[in-house]
Order: sequence, then structure tokens, then C-alpha cells
Amino acid sequence: MAGLLTLNEKREKQRQVELRNQQALKTFSTLYHQRKGDENLNARNHWLQVEKIGFPAYRHEDWHYTPLEETLSQSYQQLPPFDVQSLIAKQALSFDCYRIVMVNGSFSPTESSKDFGPYQVTLLDNQSELPKAVNGEIFLHLVESLAPHPLLITLKTGVIADKPLYILNITQGDQSAEVNSANYRFHLDVGANTQMQVVEHYISSDNENRHFTGARLTAAIGDNAFFNHIKLSFENGVSQHFAHNDLTIGRDARVNSYAFLLGAKLSRHHTSSALKGENTELSMNSVVLPKAGEIADTRTWLVHSEKNCQSRQLHKSIAMDAGKAVFNGMITVTPQALKTDGQMTNNNLLLGEKAQIDTKPQLEIYADDVKCSHGATVGRIDDEQLFYLRSRGISLSNARKMIIHAFAAELTESLENSVIKAHVLDRINQRLLEV
Repeated sequence: MAGLLTLNEKREKQRQVELRNQQALKTFSTLYHQRKGDENLNARNHWLQVEKIGFPAYRHEDWHYTPLEETLSQSYQQLPPFDVQSLIAKQALSFDCYRIVMVNGSFSPTESSKDFGPYQVTLLDNQSELPKAVNGEIFLHLVESLAPHPLLITLKTGVIADKPLYILNITQGDQSAEVNSANYRFHLDVGANTQMQVVEHYISSDNENRHFTGARLTAAIGDNAFFNHIKLSFENGVSQHFAHNDLTIGRDARVNSYAFLLGAKLSRHHTSSALKGENTELSMNSVVLPKAGEIADTRTWLVHSEKNCQSRQLHKSIAMDAGKAVFNGMITVTPQALKTDGQMTNNNLLLGEKAQIDTKPQLEIYADDVKCSHGATVGRIDDEQLFYLRSRGISLSNARKMIIHAFAAELTESLENSVIKAHVLDRINQRLLEV
């Protein structure tokens, strides 16, 4: 049949991928040793995992929809911090918060708050160990091994934070042949009976120059805690963003996690969660809006391991003008997780003839007496909706914009902070205008 590879062609492809992967490992090894990773216990442990796992082989199922040719064929460098004062004035969110600023993966004390209030912020030393991954993969270990300034953020038991924690991460694009690789690592130790909100914000230094961002945030959330997490990935259209967040949640906790992934030429974003105590409630949500050949790959992995827990997932993808969105979600219910109530929904909207959606929600249930569901929808804008709006004097472009905002509104309207909500809506409008 036309299009199928012969055995020799397949072997040649396998050989080319193996050579590329070996060269990529050498490239990242150079960065690892420049970072003096062997002197750092956490970095060394994860680098050993990088060498053990290796980059994905030819036609690896988990990487089928994430093209790595460009990512693994480039030369990389790690640029030092640079002056970001004017950039912060233009792009940082302006609201009442405690602010941490990271520049090219390094902590910037001059641009960060002088006082972090109830939060204890510590730069981890070389002998510090961080929690094991809930669900590991190669780029997770790579970020852990290359991040120059891992931060430990602690909220002590019983403390109700008076203001959100705002983490602004700025990555510098560069015109040289070597792409800047910036890696960010945070661990939040959230005590029992606490309340807090954290906002992760990723931006680029400009709109023209490429860079690679590796990001990892983990949170150990104590019993009866309330934890609200918002991620804003708003980097430029020639960047790449690979991230893996872990949430480990205790008994009677209430956790909300939102990811608005509205940027990057190629992004792959994992959220892995483990419910470790009874009566936990987790809400995990995302919005992606790839355009003009961009690829946004969103993945979730959730383990219900205790009784009487509830999870809700809503993931929305809007693929425009040859953009491609990928969703892969997994819920696992262990034998002891009786009375589990889990729902996962992926809704997708196609806005171009060449736009693509690939979706794969999955369930693995090993317990009786549970209530779990998963589903996905894929469709285009309804012509009747467009006709209804246009018949009332609304232009075609404004009608499309109204329908798109309505599609995303279930998540954007859940943002209580008016500054963050306005920023997300502005970003969506900006991307719609670019198509």
C-alpha cells in the first residue's frame, strides 16, 4: 500500500532516530556538566534516570503526536540572568501578591518581593532531595537535572495566606545558533489546615527569538488544606515549553488546578496527581489554543488511591489555522478506592480546514462501587449559531470571537481574580487576531 515504509526504510528511520537521540544526550550532558550537576544530589539522581531512560525511540506510543526532531536536533546553551526591569513593568501581572521572579532559571532577588509574608522561600542546597515523581518521563528528569536554582516554598501548618504567591518566569530568546535552555524547578510544601493560591506565569523576553523552557512544579498538599493553582504559559510563537507538574494531596483537602497554555510553537504539559487521603476533592482543568502550525500536547495522570474522593477534569482545546491540539488523560482507581467519583471531559473546537485534534481519555478501574466517566467531543463552529449572530448585525469575525469566548468561558469565568481573568481574555483575543 502507498505510504507504508519498507522494512529497510523502517530500519533506516530507526537508525536515524537512534543517532539523533545519542547526539541529543551528548548535547544535554554538556549542559548538565556546565551546571556542575554531579555536585548536586538531586540533579545527579535525575541525570542517571535521563541516561537510563533515553529519549523516545522511533514510533514510541507516548510520543507519537509530539514531534521531537527539532527539539533534539538543536544545539543548546544556558544564558545567565539579564536585566528584566523594563520587561516586568510591561508584562508582569499587577495585583496584590508576594512575587518571585526567575530569569533564565535563576532566582532574581532584586525583582522579587523583599518579604514573602507567610511563605518561607529557600534556595535548595546541593545535598537536598526532592520528592519522587508521581509519574516520571524523560523531560521531567531532564529539567530536574538542569535547573540551576530549585526553590522550596513552605507554608506552615494552620496558616491562611493573606495574598497569593506569584511566580514570574522570564526566558530569554537569542539570535545565535545555540538555543537558550532555561529550566525552572519549584517544590511547595503546603501544611495541613492551610489556604493558599499560587500563580505560575511564563513569558519570553521578546516575540522573535526562540528558546526552550523546561518547567517543573510539585506540591505536597497537607490534610484539610485549600490549594488553588493557576498556570499561565504565554511564551512566544517560536519557543518550546515542556512541563510536568505533580500534585500529591492529603485527606479532606480541596485542590483546584488551572492551566492556560496560550503560547509556544511546541508545548507538552503534564499534570500528575495522586490522591493520598480520603474525602479529597480535586478539580483539574486546562485551555489550549494552538495556531499556525503550533502543537499543544496536554496530558494528565491521576491516581485515586483512597476512598470517598472526587475528581473533576475539564480540558478545552481550540485548534486554529493548521494548529494541532493533543490530549491524553488517564484516571486510575486502585482496589481500595471505594466510593470514588471521577469525571474527565475533553471538549475540542476546530477553527481551520487544516486544524487537527487527537484525543485519548482513559480509565483504569480496579474497584467496585465507584462512579467514573470520561468523554471527548470534537466539532466546528455551528453555522446556525453564526447565522443567528450575523442576523443581528454582528460581523463574522466578532461572531466567531463571541462563540470561541463562550466555549472557553466555563474555565475563564471561574477565575476569581479580575486581573488574571482580564489577562487571559486579552491573550485569547490577541491570538485570535493573529490568525
